[in-house]
Amino acid sequence: MIPEHVRRYLLAGLEATPIALDRLLKDAPEAAWDLRPDPERFTLREVMAHLADWEPVWRERLERIRSEDLPELPGYDEGQWAIDHDYAHADPRTQQALFRDRRAQLLEMLRALSPDDWQRAGQHSQWGRLTMCDLATLILGHDGYHLRQTAEWLEAAGRDARTE
Repeated sequence: MIPEHVRRYLLAGLEATPIALDRLLKDAPEAAWDLRPDPERFTLREVMAHLADWEPVWRERLERIRSEDLPELPGYDEGQWAIDHDYAHADPRTQQALFRDRRAQLLEMLRALSPDDWQRAGQHSQWGRLTMCDLATLILGHDGYHLRQTAEWLEAAGRDARTE
């Protein structure tokens, strides 16, 4: 069972991501949205579409784990989703607001879980057995990855603007 203080910190971290993104991106220059310092990674425009797009996936997985016994959780090709969902042309501010709203819905669902629910598990096609606690922790790690990327991309955009 997840200790109450651990659950509170996990939920606080998940709640903080949209706030941190809003602050980081508040004054983002237009050119920053499509900057790609690493050709293997998303632009900021694509990051916002990706984050908004994945909230329902996370929630659906959590809901299945809560309501089914060890459900199979499929993996997805994130790169193909980006193409299929046209992340490259998404309006980043719209996606930012969508992410914020969807995260609030995810948090509402997580806050309603009983202590025993956090130990229910599903079987992910790539990552193996995941409890609800594991999946919430994975989401928080995913958030951290993209928060760091956002900070790095904004720093790179600032460097580019200074060298022009």
